Amino acid sequence: MALFLSSVQCLAIGIFVFGLFGFLQGWRHGVVFMGFTLAAVLFLYIGGANGIAQIFFVRIPQTVNVISGGAFGPAAPPPPSPTEVLISALIVLGVAMLIGILVGNRAFPSKPGSVSTADHFLGILPGLVTGYAVVSYISHLFASNPSVSVGLTTPAPSTLGSYIVVLVLIAIVVIVIGLLTARFGRK
Repeated sequence: MALFLSSVQCLAIGIFVFGLFGFLQGWRHGVVFMGFTLAAVLFLYIGGANGIAQIFFVRIPQTVNVISGGAFGPAAPPPPSPTEVLISALIVLGVAMLIGILVGNRAFPSKPGSVSTADHFLGILPGLVTGYAVVSYISHLFASNPSVSVGLTTPAPSTLGSYIVVLVLIAIVVIVIGLLTARFGRK
């Protein structure tokens, strides 16, 4: 028996996981995490992965060759392959997300009971935005790199655009729940 995920299911699972992560983190941590992740996605969308791959797979081997007097590394390495660019993009995205978590934990150390229920519910919002950005970029990344195939269908850009309304509706519900818990939770 084989389990295949459609593009809509992939999008829903990705956004749900990031929303749950935002709920667990809370509002403050979620915003810091979202900031670092969105900055990385923007950097990667404008071609940052090619630059990072160029540094690690071309410039560093050339530098090692020059420093060692030609003993190590090729004198003129080939330009980075699409797979190397893909790996660079995934590493940059992962490192940015990790830094976002570490900075959020450092900036807002959580003590037991310091994060209210409203903070948890409002943390879903940055989680949804982060999830949408990451799923959108990953789908763009795998769609533009046919040399790597994964066992699921990544969402098409038209699918991603049509689900913005659903995310806005979820955000409105989350804001209402967060405000209600903030209002009635202070007893």
